[in-house]
Amino acid sequence: MRPSILAILLTVLLPLPSYQAQESTQLDSFGEEIDVRVLNLEVAVTDTDGGHVEALGPGDFRLMVDGNVVPIEYFSEIRYGSSIDSRTAEASGTGPSSAVPSVAPGEVIGISFLLFVDNYFGVARDRRIVLENIIETIPRLGPKDRMAVVSFDGRKLDLVGNWETSHQGIVRNLRKAIAAKSGGLNRRAELGQYELQLRRLGSGLIEESLENTKVEYVRVLSRQVNTVVKAATAAMRAMAMPPGRKVMLLTSGGWPDDPAFYAVGPDPRVRNRTQRFSPRPAFRDLAATANKLGFTINTIDMAGRQNRQSNTADNGSLVGDDFRQETPDTVPDGPQGPGSGGAPPTPEERTGQLLDDVILAFSRTDGREQGVEGPLIALAKETGGQAMINSFRATALPRTLEGTSSYYWLGYTPTWARDDKEHKVKVEVLRPGVKTRSRKGFRDLSRQSEVTMMVESNLLFDTDLRGHSMEATIGAAKTMRGKKVELPLSLKIPMDQLLMLPVASGFEANLELRIAVLDEKGHRSEIPVIPVKLGGASKPAEGAFATYDTTLVLRDIQQQLAVVLYDVAGERMLSTSVDFNPGSG
Repeated sequence: MRPSILAILLTVLLPLPSYQAQESTQLDSFGEEIDVRVLNLEVAVTDTDGGHVEALGPGDFRLMVDGNVVPIEYFSEIRYGSSIDSRTAEASGTGPSSAVPSVAPGEVIGISFLLFVDNYFGVARDRRIVLENIIETIPRLGPKDRMAVVSFDGRKLDLVGNWETSHQGIVRNLRKAIAAKSGGLNRRAELGQYELQLRRLGSGLIEESLENTKVEYVRVLSRQVNTVVKAATAAMRAMAMPPGRKVMLLTSGGWPDDPAFYAVGPDPRVRNRTQRFSPRPAFRDLAATANKLGFTINTIDMAGRQNRQSNTADNGSLVGDDFRQETPDTVPDGPQGPGSGGAPPTPEERTGQLLDDVILAFSRTDGREQGVEGPLIALAKETGGQAMINSFRATALPRTLEGTSSYYWLGYTPTWARDDKEHKVKVEVLRPGVKTRSRKGFRDLSRQSEVTMMVESNLLFDTDLRGHSMEATIGAAKTMRGKKVELPLSLKIPMDQLLMLPVASGFEANLELRIAVLDEKGHRSEIPVIPVKLGGASKPAEGAFATYDTTLVLRDIQQQLAVVLYDVAGERMLSTSVDFNPGSG
């Protein structure tokens, strides 16, 4: 069940190619890095009854990044879908501020809803409940609201319907999503088979086999969760440029951010052996991408409540007050607790009692219920959205419309260092008795993180959803031992798309080559980063191409290759993909 892919670059650097003048057929590359300079914050401000607090100005807000107050450079109030003239705020004495760019006073501000449908973990019955209720709410969308629908089946992202403003068109796309196949029952069958194996091995007291079975399932589940969360990130990057406010409706069929605890409970040996497969970095990347691109994530628990005895409240609160997963800080003393005769428990007894408490909760499946709800609450909270948990899955779009029609739009320009550091953002309203909801931070994504995400995006989307900015061809595969093949790969690189810098010998471009491989089962390789230099005595003419050849070692099975060249100095990405079918060469 482990990934069955091996991708090793045998030829890394070749002699510098000569330029060949040819007619360029350049296309825009799907998934390129999005150049975001201003960080936008949508801030919902409500009174004690949950109503929108009107007529605030920029002087009523304090914006802090990492604890330091920063200036609010852009400010607009959006009230019931329409922008309010910022001069009203200035007249109130709360201070001047520029309106958010492209937002005119009195303009109707549409909402762009990106619906991500999880067909990998989701069960068709649960998906129907969620999508049918969204369909019922479509007539409430405004004239400038739009929706795109993207689904993921564990291998490929499918653009079910691009940005659509027509209500009939949106409903038609949702009906297509309802009719698609789902793999959620397969995920449940895998869990059932795993638990059956545990019972069989447990009855025989085969400790080593029991632990290996646990480790293998946790690895597989971790890979599956990583795959679907990265697919959601790829979908967001692909659809990153719609107008108006951007909201991702993220449906989940059940993604634990801690597969080890979900599958095993508090077992330190299993955790140590599986920690490197954890999907938590993928969840952080999803939140970081949303915050950078200006998406609010409203998460939808498609499965709803699975355990009727669960301590998780049956509501859609995003603040996490109703979510309990941590163990208690104290253990009762005396006859009710560890120890005898009322004596305080020893550290060993206290630790044992805490573990017993966790195991008891886990045995009631509360740990699993909360394990898949926790990430949804965290994603919503980090991006200023709402988590539609349990029964609120059936009212996801109405609640989204209520929570996104009135808000304040704040913007400021950070000093981007591109160092992958996390930054905390806090918005305070300088008036008593109000509540705020907004994104909690952002990550200053590095170039390497951006490019790696772009490669994964290119790999997950079908070719009709992305443009290719360079060409790739493969040669005849040479059979090796161990069911592997050597596969020649040739790239045709448009030189006028690269920044050629003058050097002593002429001109040179510094590139990074990334190749990712996806096999027919949805397993993916690691993504190597290979430095490449292309140069020549003179600056290439318009329409010139260079050829770069290398060799890959792959398993002899059907696979798809996604290739990206990143121009370090020019900050440009060129992409392509090619399929390998055994025996086709």
